[in-house]
Order: sequence, then C-alpha cells, then structure tokens
Amino acid sequence: MIAFKAETSAPLQRQIAEHLASRIISGELPDQSRLPSTRELAQFYGVTPVTVHKSLQHLVRRQLIERQPRLGTFVRSRDRVNVIALVFGKNPFLDQSHLYSHLLDQFQKQAPERNFNLKVYFDFDECSRTKFDLQQDILSGELKGIVAANRTPGLSEFLAKQSEIAWSESIRFDYYQSVRRGVEYLLGRGYRNLLVVSMLPEELPYPDFREHFDNERRGAEDAVKGSGATLSVVRWGQKEIDGYEKCKQLLSGKQQLPDAILVNHDVFTRGLLMALLEYGLKIPRDIAILSHMNYGCEFASPVELTRLEVRAADVVSGCLDSLTGAIARHEAGHIALPDTIARLVPGKSCGE
Repeated sequence: MIAFKAETSAPLQRQIAEHLASRIISGELPDQSRLPSTRELAQFYGVTPVTVHKSLQHLVRRQLIERQPRLGTFVRSRDRVNVIALVFGKNPFLDQSHLYSHLLDQFQKQAPERNFNLKVYFDFDECSRTKFDLQQDILSGELKGIVAANRTPGLSEFLAKQSEIAWSESIRFDYYQSVRRGVEYLLGRGYRNLLVVSMLPEELPYPDFREHFDNERRGAEDAVKGSGATLSVVRWGQKEIDGYEKCKQLLSGKQQLPDAILVNHDVFTRGLLMALLEYGLKIPRDIAILSHMNYGCEFASPVELTRLEVRAADVVSGCLDSLTGAIARHEAGHIALPDTIARLVPGKSCGE
C-alpha cells in the first residue's frame, strides 16, 4: 500500500484526496473497485468522516471516483474517463472580444458529442490555484489532452514544458490568406487607396505574434501587386479606445484619407465606427469599411458591415478533430491545428 504521511503545509482533506488518487492511478485500487466506507476510511486516516467526505468530493470532481446511492463509492473506469482540459490564460468573460466566451460555449457543446468530459481552468496567469490544479491533474494522468485559449506569457511558458500530454491552441488563424482575401475584395470593388489595420498591437511580447503581423502585411502586399493601388499596413491596438483615438488622429490629419479600411479586429472596429460618426463621415460614401468579425459578435453600425468572419463552431470542430486524432495515436506535445481562413461575408459597407 502507498504509505500516507500527513503534512502541515496543505489541508488534510486534500492530502487524503491526493493519497487516494495516487492509489487509484497506480492501480492499487483497480478500475470499478469499491472503496471502503467513509467510516472505514476515517478510521484508516485517523480523521473524522466529514474530512473523508470532503476528500472524496475532490476525487469526484476529478472524475476518479463515482458515488452510487445505496451501493457505495467506486473507482471510475479509466476507459470512461476521457477528460480534456480547456485552459484560459485570462478570464474570457472579462475580455472585450466575445470570441473566447463563444469558444467556451462551443467546447461545452461539442466535447460531449465526442465522448469527452470537459474540465475548464480559468485565469491561469492570475490564479496560482489554477496552475497548481492543472499541474496535479496532468501528473495524475487524469487528462487526455489540453486546449489552450487566450494564451498569455505564463500559459505559453507552461505549455512549452509539456511533452507527456497532447496539447494545442484553440485556434490557428491564417493571417496571410485572410487579409489577402479582404484586400483583393476591396480592389475588386474599385478601391485603390487602402489602409489595413493589423489584428496585433506592437506591445504584445510574443515572437509568434510578430510573425502573424508579418503575415498580415505580406498578404496585403501580395494582393496589391500590379494593381497600382496604394497601401499602408499599421499596428494600432486591439481595444475600443484604440480604434476611437487612432481613427480621430487619422481624420484630423492633413494627409489624404484612404477610401477603404480593412480593420482586422472586431473590438477595434467599434471604436473606429464611433470616431467616423463623430466626424460625420458616411459609410461607404465617404469611406468603405471591411471588418474582421467573429460570428455572433455583431455590434451597432450605421450600415451592415462587410466582414471577414470566423465561426467558433467551425474552429472548435477542427480543434477537436486534431486533438482526438492525436490522442488516438498516443501523440504528446504540441499538436498543430488546421489553418482557419476567415470567410468574406458581403454587407453594405463597401458599396455593395
């Protein structure tokens, strides 16, 4: 039997839970075996039944055991435990973009359809408890895979060290093709003085984000080659206030205004629209707008926006396809996802 030695640095109920979890994972307590009664466990550990009950609740939440009324508590079959972790670097409900809350909804919907149990971890960078729980669940063998959403520096660093479990991002966005598709559409509508506002601000400290901006710029530049159009690609931010202030600076300057703007960020677009309204400019008469927009994240606009649209349902389906395949092949480490290319959905903001 795996020995139990109480420590003073952690609550006793959690220490007992970890001891029982170790016995389950090691096989000492085999699949579907019946655990001793709460009273028997209390006598073994030298604690009250209430403490044991709280310990067992921890194991239920970790899906290592199941309690059957009038029958007892049983080790849950590992074949039935098919848990994947959905880890958010930041709380998705505090983000101005609704993309991550929509991704959460879709993961909650689609995971059970694939016989996955979904376990969600919020605020990885801000909550030390979240990091601890995730690490313990990985070590226990409870998790089959990890999906990272709303990546942060701390979460990225953590994932880079995970070589024993399959993990992926929640989305892999094709910046090059999406921006190129948008610019080619504007050219096809007859616009020749174009401004592209990047999805990535300069201050984000991620090497791959700098690569994403390069891909945005290349997509725009390749689209205008040989067209005679003028093009500017800028990094202005990701917040509503960024869109409002940067657009006001643009409108109050002496340089010629673009006749069309591709704004590759939906939250930024909201601020930009407010500045245009404040200056009395009409869309598309005075300036055409092509916005990135995540499906379901619609916002007020004087006219229906032409948009580069991403559907959370499609993103999650592709992610789960890749992760399911990797788990079946017993692969570990980073799992590459298929590229998501935004669909162009015509509205009225580009003169249609």
